[in-house]
Amino acid sequence: MSAIPFDNIYIILAFSVALLAIGIYALTTKQNMIKFLIAIELLLDAGHLNFIAFSNIFSTGVVVDPLPHAVVILSICVGGCVAGVALALIIQAYRIHATLNSRRLNQLKY
Repeated sequence: MSAIPFDNIYIILAFSVALLAIGIYALTTKQNMIKFLIAIELLLDAGHLNFIAFSNIFSTGVVVDPLPHAVVILSICVGGCVAGVALALIIQAYRIHATLNSRRLNQLKY
């Protein structure tokens, strides 16, 4: 496994910033809980890309350290499990209250 050239790393970092911006925009403007979940997954993916890109930037020598890659793979697996549980909770909320609007669900506690 060899290091990615610096030109490609800057493209990856730019793509990661774009994912971060889209995720923050969707998280702040949307009211649908499934869109919240998708926005959180976009933010996680942006973090994964940054982690991998910075591990390639700060690598010593020709060979890249495999530890950050293993951490990202583990994080993807855990994130998938969390997304599955969150989706199950969203489905149950829809079955009980017949809405996915987060503001409307928030008004139920009053």
